[in-house]
Amino acid sequence: MTQEIKILIVESSSFFRSIERQFLSKTPAKILEAGSAEEALIIWQKETPELTYVAFDLPGLSAIDFCRQLKALAGTKQASVVLICDKNDAAQMTACQNAACDGILTKPIDRHKFLEIGRQFLPSIREPRRSCLFPITLRYDRVGADGAKIQGKCLDISSGGVFIETGELLDLNSFIMIEFVLPYKDHVKISCKGVVSWHNTRPNPTKPNYPIGIGVKFVDLDDEVQQSIKLFSTRFI
Repeated sequence: MTQEIKILIVESSSFFRSIERQFLSKTPAKILEAGSAEEALIIWQKETPELTYVAFDLPGLSAIDFCRQLKALAGTKQASVVLICDKNDAAQMTACQNAACDGILTKPIDRHKFLEIGRQFLPSIREPRRSCLFPITLRYDRVGADGAKIQGKCLDISSGGVFIETGELLDLNSFIMIEFVLPYKDHVKISCKGVVSWHNTRPNPTKPNYPIGIGVKFVDLDDEVQQSIKLFSTRFI
């Protein structure tokens, strides 16, 4: 029987906890939450999560001291810790670099980077994603280009979004309409909304083995479309 994967989020703000929880919502992990380092230590002793995301700015016991205590408590057990600090605070960054943590993220938190660093320690938290190659059409509105249309290629897809090969790097966080046909069975035609969540560019690509393009997160999928994409990205691999 496969052991359940557990991830602990330690953040005093319920708002930021909800954002991080949403980032992990499509992974197979059980998500645990704590509003303080003291609460997190109690949860860790009971649940022993394999990965812990910790905000730098915590009430009471500091994130740095929490990290050290957790490492001592864990002993030989897996206890990967990712500290999240303010990128504009040099003192926070230095403290994190000197701590016994396994990774560092900075706010504002980027969903793609949040998941990528987690996969360094827990590869199995990856959303089911299918490599593929089929044409995809993007429609977008911006100054001087209302209703503009560009063609691209879908290189992979999951129930959460797609990576599209295109030289047109649309603005991050811009909303677009996506049209494509899933190449299986009855060739289901999909038309849905998405938001540009990340770019793959040169010379420092996020995914070195991918071409130039954009990562798009699906938005407000209706149940039928969501089921079709999920079926294609998982069952027919």
